[in-house]
Amino acid sequence: MKWVRRILGGIAAFVVLCVAGLWLAGLRPGHGHHAETVEINRPAAQVWRYLTNDELAKKWITGLEVIRYESPGVPRAGEKLYLVQGYEGKRIEMEMTLGRVEAPHTMEFRIVAVGDPSNRFSEQGAYTLEERGGKTLLRLATTAEYDGFLPRLFEPLITYGTREKLRGDLARLKALVEAEPAAAGARPSGE
Repeated sequence: MKWVRRILGGIAAFVVLCVAGLWLAGLRPGHGHHAETVEINRPAAQVWRYLTNDELAKKWITGLEVIRYESPGVPRAGEKLYLVQGYEGKRIEMEMTLGRVEAPHTMEFRIVAVGDPSNRFSEQGAYTLEERGGKTLLRLATTAEYDGFLPRLFEPLITYGTREKLRGDLARLKALVEAEPAAAGARPSGE
């Protein structure tokens, strides 16, 4: 009987250590933040199309299923969008509000998860595009905050998974844009 208690005690201690480790990792500076940069061998206006054209965005953002605008048109500050994304077997519904938009250089946004109360989060982010000699340096930086005990506890794992997804998405974006001739879409949308 003592050996059963020891095994159960060992399992309990292991679980406590894992929870404590995750909790401490969630307190690190910069928790929920990730930023990735990719150089794309095309002009900024050509890359911008993939950020602002719904069908093109669906080609490089994994799982993006629905983009619906409150008032369709040229992306501008204050514009609201409804997004649905399939991710790891879940359907995530989100509302996105655009902040500063300066085609083809900057697009700031705020995303709030809606729908499933167990999957609540908010995210601030920005795309910045810097063109140098016909090449574009695209940077995507976001900071997410999670609601609820379990999402906050698992934030380090969620952030790692999100970072890996983001890297894959940006690699896909680079491949798609560079597969086009350099002259395609050279004008920013809305001009």
